Amino acid sequence: MTTFIDSKKAEELVDIILWINNRGWSPATSTNYSFKNSRSPLSITISQSGIDKSLFGTQHLMLIDANGIPMAGFTNLKSSAETFLHTVLYQENPEVEVILHTHSVFSTIMSQRFLEEGQLLLENYEVLKGLGQIKTHDASVTIPIFPNTQDIAALSEDFRKLYRQNPDMQGYLIAGHGLYTWGNSFAVAKRQLEVFEFLLECEYRKLNW
Repeated sequence: MTTFIDSKKAEELVDIILWINNRGWSPATSTNYSFKNSRSPLSITISQSGIDKSLFGTQHLMLIDANGIPMAGFTNLKSSAETFLHTVLYQENPEVEVILHTHSVFSTIMSQRFLEEGQLLLENYEVLKGLGQIKTHDASVTIPIFPNTQDIAALSEDFRKLYRQNPDMQGYLIAGHGLYTWGNSFAVAKRQLEVFEFLLECEYRKLNW
């Protein structure tokens, strides 16, 4: 089993993490990130817990297996408390290569505002064409919203059930917490993150029309 972090991918992820921090989407030591390090057997490179993202470097990444267990050489390190939210997605979709998670102001507010509805509808935006296979502004995307909880194992299984019903899902919100999105490459994951964050701000500003 691969026990070395892919250095090229690690540098690419760190660049994105610093970009996210510069946008103000990772306050304090919040947020977590990962990429598929090897496919078979599955190993995952994930951010360590408790690291200030403005100071984040490749030395703050670690390797876990498909079940979230630290691999040889990394057993003295701790990954994010939300590790299972990463592993479940890699288990369910072999095409996923990168997972990004932000704690922006707008994802935090809007996830609370629409928690009772259980989802947030985005429709008729030109920038929706940055998500998945959407080819026109005349489209709608629903972002599921999960209640926040410290029971990440239970939350990951709730996500697994919903994802199996909606395999075209491109992201989700956790109430009062933030946004998760992913992609089959760093470029796709970053693009989708920027689209979602832009649209969450648009929806927030529309509340005050």
